Amino acid sequence: MINARAQKDKILIRWAVNSPIEWQKANKKGFIITRTTVLRDGIILPKPEKILLTPKSLMPEPLDSWLELVQKDNNAAIIAQSIYGESFEVTAAKEGELSKIVNIADQLDQRYTFALYAADMSFEGALKAGWGFVDTNVKNNEVYAYQISVFESPKVKESSYVIGLKDYSVLPAPTDFIAIPDDKKVMLSWDYEIFKRIYTSFMVEKSSDGINYAPISNTALVNLNDKEDHPSKTMYYVDTLSVNDKIYHYRLYGITSFGEKGEITKPITTKGIDAIVTSARLVDYNIINSNEVNLEWDYPKESESFIQGYEINLADNDKGPYKVVSKIISPSERKLNYKENLYPSNYFTISVVGKNNQRLTSQSMLVQPVDSIPPAKPIGLEGVIDSLGVVQLKWKPNQEKDLRGYRILKANTAGEEFVDIYHKSYVGNTYKDSVSLKMTNNKVYYRIAAEDMRYNISEPSDILVLDKPDKIPPAAPIFKDYDNKDGKIHLKWIRSYSEDVVGYSLRRREKGQDKWLEIKQINDTIQEFTDDRIENKKIYQYAILARDKSNLWSSLDHSVVTVQVLDFMPVKIISFLQGLPDRENKKITLTWDYTKNKEKVTSLSIYKNLKGSPPTLWKELNGDVFTLEDKNLKINMEYEYHLIPSLQSSNPAKEEVLTVVY
Repeated sequence: MINARAQKDKILIRWAVNSPIEWQKANKKGFIITRTTVLRDGIILPKPEKILLTPKSLMPEPLDSWLELVQKDNNAAIIAQSIYGESFEVTAAKEGELSKIVNIADQLDQRYTFALYAADMSFEGALKAGWGFVDTNVKNNEVYAYQISVFESPKVKESSYVIGLKDYSVLPAPTDFIAIPDDKKVMLSWDYEIFKRIYTSFMVEKSSDGINYAPISNTALVNLNDKEDHPSKTMYYVDTLSVNDKIYHYRLYGITSFGEKGEITKPITTKGIDAIVTSARLVDYNIINSNEVNLEWDYPKESESFIQGYEINLADNDKGPYKVVSKIISPSERKLNYKENLYPSNYFTISVVGKNNQRLTSQSMLVQPVDSIPPAKPIGLEGVIDSLGVVQLKWKPNQEKDLRGYRILKANTAGEEFVDIYHKSYVGNTYKDSVSLKMTNNKVYYRIAAEDMRYNISEPSDILVLDKPDKIPPAAPIFKDYDNKDGKIHLKWIRSYSEDVVGYSLRRREKGQDKWLEIKQINDTIQEFTDDRIENKKIYQYAILARDKSNLWSSLDHSVVTVQVLDFMPVKIISFLQGLPDRENKKITLTWDYTKNKEKVTSLSIYKNLKGSPPTLWKELNGDVFTLEDKNLKINMEYEYHLIPSLQSSNPAKEEVLTVVY
């Protein structure tokens, strides 16, 4: 791993091997540095110029040469001990020191860990150990690629860094440098996340007059809490103060791994804040109603100037959690009227808020209002039933703090009493139920009621009516009567008793046929029908079916009636009949005709009589004869002729009578 830093006239380089074992081997073999000039005057060189900066491998200097440096630089002493010491054990560590934070596995890890840390703190020590290099033979118009490798060690991958003098920049001052005062101490903090790639350590300087500053510690400050999985965003340092009422000035700068000091921040000033030593004490309460209480407390008047005020905290049990239920109350106040929804049991505490936002909280005080007021009527009840009969209910939650839950009420018919189907308070504002799709009720009814901690139950919600998915066909209508008269069939039936019927279908077929023919669609108010489009002596079957809202049809099992047509009413066949008397030729000529598209006439019987006397058969004619002469006559007599056709279907034909005066 390589890091480099350009200065105005030289380039500083630092490196480290990231394996303890290979690091120890590298210290004995040394490092090789090559430099390749890759750009000149902003142009990439077609043939990069490569030179060896270390004619022989760079190794730690002999132990004797370290004596002068280690006497003035503790970090250099750590480096020398890590390289040359026969043993390396961290002993007599104090709480909070570096050794408590670093994870020590064995002596090699100790040597490696502390050596790299110390090298970051002392560039001069890193140079002496062969872990750093200063290149002064550099030019402003060139850019170089430095390559570091371990001599004759292929296991350690070589690494490179590209840099030139043009990369020189002024080291910035740390940002977000703030001070948070406390009792005889101050916590300093600054942005660490942005500057951790620039600075390896920081130094805070302190002044009591704003002119003369001195470091607050003998060694630079290092953040040892920064981890890959939990990177630190801010760095902190707590400085102790001798007194609270004196103003102190602080400033900060960063230090790079090359020993460079960055720009100093602008000074910040602060002073300590006296700690809160006295807590307030709740002494009395007065319940106004179930949602209002007056609270009173004590606090020394002489301590009011040291605090911001008070906060009231509330919980429904003594152990909490407590919630702040008031804004900061003035230090001079000793009463509060609390107007919010109270719990059945209320535990109040009071916190004194110091000027540094420190809080000192009292013991709790129990307040129990008498609660006979039920919760509000639940609203917003809605639901759906799916095709399997699963019911999903939901409603708007009540806002009472002492709400225990809800009673789930259900009825299967409109007039039925609602039943509690959960049998205890249900917590939540959604509920799943199920209904039987085989039951004949096509609707189901729900209500909910809220219940509080003192078992007061609210007025039930408005009734929710849900339509069940219709899987059951409607009950079949039943024929109750029929009448066969005058060549017509008159049918009567009893309607289906199912509530969701929307119409009926009346169907007919000749007995022996399979296919039904719909002869009439009927609404639910009609219960009878006359069929006149039938033929005599045929046997018909009639069926009546009910249809519901889900387009399900009733069964035919009990909704069929069989009727035979027996029509004895004579059929009018003769459509024209005329008798013309002819005294000159002494005869009466009879002429007649039959109704077209009627039944076929096979014969015609004609009866004759004088008016007032009974008729007797006079002539039998074929069905294709349409005229006849009568010459057996007497003058001044009135004759009656009775014409009776015989039909091929054997249906009776209507008799036609003609009177002629001769």
